[in-house]
Amino acid sequence: MKTALINKSDIDQCIDLLSQADYRVIAPRLQPRLDGPDGVDIHVFQEVKPGDVHSIGEGLSTTGIKEFLFAKHEPLFAYEKSGKKVNITPVSHDFPRTVIMGVRPCDAASSISLNAVFSDSNVGYDDTLFTKRLEQTSFVTYSCTDPDASCFCTSVGLGPDSDKGSDLHMTEIGDGRIHLEVKTEKGAALAEILGSLLQGEGDQSARDQAGAEAQKKISRIRNANPIRAWLDDTTNFEDEMWQRLGEKCLGCGACTFECPTCHCFDMVDEDRGGKGYRVKFWDSCQFDHFTLHASGHNPRDWQFKRYRNRFSCKFKIYEEKFEAQGCVGCGRCIRGCPVNLDITEYMAEVAHKAAIPAAMQTDPSYE
Repeated sequence: MKTALINKSDIDQCIDLLSQADYRVIAPRLQPRLDGPDGVDIHVFQEVKPGDVHSIGEGLSTTGIKEFLFAKHEPLFAYEKSGKKVNITPVSHDFPRTVIMGVRPCDAASSISLNAVFSDSNVGYDDTLFTKRLEQTSFVTYSCTDPDASCFCTSVGLGPDSDKGSDLHMTEIGDGRIHLEVKTEKGAALAEILGSLLQGEGDQSARDQAGAEAQKKISRIRNANPIRAWLDDTTNFEDEMWQRLGEKCLGCGACTFECPTCHCFDMVDEDRGGKGYRVKFWDSCQFDHFTLHASGHNPRDWQFKRYRNRFSCKFKIYEEKFEAQGCVGCGRCIRGCPVNLDITEYMAEVAHKAAIPAAMQTDPSYE
């Protein structure tokens, strides 16, 4: 079976069946971000149990699925100092069999990018804390039907109905029906569990139409094609645009923590009286101390250098070093920025700079 139909009203039963099959089920839920009259509700991915209210297919999640593969904070080992010796004790990690439901296409695509960083396929080292979780995780993706003004997935080669990174892909096709596609062996295993809810063959024509209609709603469209070549030109490393970016960016790191493909981390010893844990936790290349050397030298000592690195990571370094996509166009960095710094504005500016001769760029009369 490659496709099937399923009623949207049966999503709750999907959670029931998967839970009964001993899967940990993760799904978006609407949760208050702040308490009190000024509080707002946001969609966040959390573990759900049968009967829990979820928001699969509704809105866009503020947080992605990254934390379920790449933990925000976790111990690597325990230690205890004894005289001049340090005793190391391994710590156990759980890798539960997990299904993440309602994953938007941009987030599913980001799992491939993260795997390129943390697996030995490109960098020669396998971070098993990530790869074992990925191995145990299945993604049930859900096509976007209502992308918002910050979404720009089509500018980076994806779309609101993309199935990249998906194991089982769902698309609403109207009248309360969902077109379901089996994409991988993991997806086939899930479809077998959900078999009692599936009805005949899917409706590919309706699925394609739903995808096309969602794509028309994306208004933020940029030409990303010239960016890599412009960044490869080392003369642009000192372009005046970076200084303007640096003046606006606060360096708060919100964009990196909400980005589904950002993967910077640090390791420290959390010591309590001579014993403790060495822990790994999310870090941000936008923090001023991120590249601070022990000598006191900091190669990215100004914010514009740090943002230049982030932009380059998205459109050059990821592709060059990991052979993967650095930006999936989810728009979270735009929504989450406290000073409205919009990466797509600079994508457009780079495309513009790449399109005009260098001599004209320095001509003040040229517009």
